[in-house]
Formats: sequence, structure tokens, C-alpha cells
Amino acid sequence: MDETNIFIGDHIRLTEIDPKKDAEVEAQWTQDLSYARLRKKNPVRPLAPTEVRKDLDEKLKESDEGRRSFFYAMRDCLEEDSLLGFMYITEIEWKNGQGFLRLLFKNDETTALYIAEGLHLALRYVFDELNLYHICMEVYDCALLHIQAIENAKFSLEARLREITYITDAYHDRLIYGLLAEEWRISQGAER
Repeated sequence: MDETNIFIGDHIRLTEIDPKKDAEVEAQWTQDLSYARLRKKNPVRPLAPTEVRKDLDEKLKESDEGRRSFFYAMRDCLEEDSLLGFMYITEIEWKNGQGFLRLLFKNDETTALYIAEGLHLALRYVFDELNLYHICMEVYDCALLHIQAIENAKFSLEARLREITYITDAYHDRLIYGLLAEEWRISQGAER
């Protein structure tokens, strides 16, 4: 992985979001209930491309105006137009150096292939570019691929909201993991 370019990994790269093109693709993904649930809290439904575009436009406007959020598309390094997912950094509190990170991939197969690299790129951006001190990730206890990647990246479980989310005939816990900048830097030094 090229450590000098914070937007490019071995297989994926962070790019700008193209609301028109990406909305067409993401609208198809919302047909998959698993993706729709990760994208939005209950209730979920398939979205039309115009609805997704409006949402993406609002996110980009929020990013430009408030500077408390950053939104990126994740794409394959080898295929120009291949959208793999999204990276969202939101609710940034600059005074406290804190924010929330979300990674959304189009399906479980893509998640399994790219979540570790996507998380690495995201954390490099969060800690080395934005200079945040603490980042949180919120996941459901049934999102096993996300949990494994988060724990492998040395996040600590900071909160568990018990049985707060209803998904497919069962209540699930919402887990909030956190990682400090110094923990990230130590884990990176240990890997080199």
C-alpha cells in the first residue's frame, strides 16, 4: 500500500461522490435488505435513484457548509467507474477531536473483500489528515464482518445498547466502538 497517498490503497481508492452516477448504482443496492438496513435505520425500503441523489446532494452540501462531515465513495483501483461503497465521517466535534465513521459496502461479498482495507484508508484519513483524537463506529451485533474488522483494527467496545434495533424477527444490540489516535498509531507501528 502506498502510504504517501492517503486516498489510495492496494485495491480501493477514496474518491469524490458523483451524485448522478452513484445514485443510479446505490438505488439498485437498496433493493438488498441487508444493505438498506446498514444505510438507514428502520423502517427501510427500496429507494429510487432520484431519492438517493437527493440524499447524496444533501450530504455533499452538509460537508461543504458545515465542515463537520466528510463523504467519500470507495472505488476499485483498476476500474474507473466501479463503485464499491461509501465512507462517511460525521458528527465531528473539532474542539474535542471526535467523530463517527461509517463504511457501507454494496453487499456481504464486497464487505468481506474490502472492509479491512477500507477501514485502514478511513483511519489514515481520520487520524493523519483530519487530526481527530477519537473516532467511533456504530454497528449492529449481527453485522459480524464489520465487528471483526473493527476489532482487528484495535477498536474497543465503548457502549452496548441492548436489544434496541428490530431486524428480521429479532431484537439486536447496537454496539459503539471507539479508537484513539495514539492506539491507532501504536497498532500501525507494531505492524511495520
